[in-house]
Amino acid sequence: MNKSAESAIEKPITDAIAEAIEEAKADSDLSFLRRQKEVAIRSRLDQFAKELSQVKKQRDQH
Repeated sequence: MNKSAESAIEKPITDAIAEAIEEAKADSDLSFLRRQKEVAIRSRLDQFAKELSQVKKQRDQH
């Protein structure tokens, strides 16, 4: 195969690989951000549940 034909074949493959890598990074970043948000929400819910439990205990004491 001559050089121009090789580069015509290799370039789209390398571009496709680079594109796939970038998409994977973006998906990974999105997954990480989703997990971070989920952890923050769960933490807030846990704190709210604790506060609610305290209020119920105080109400029951009166």
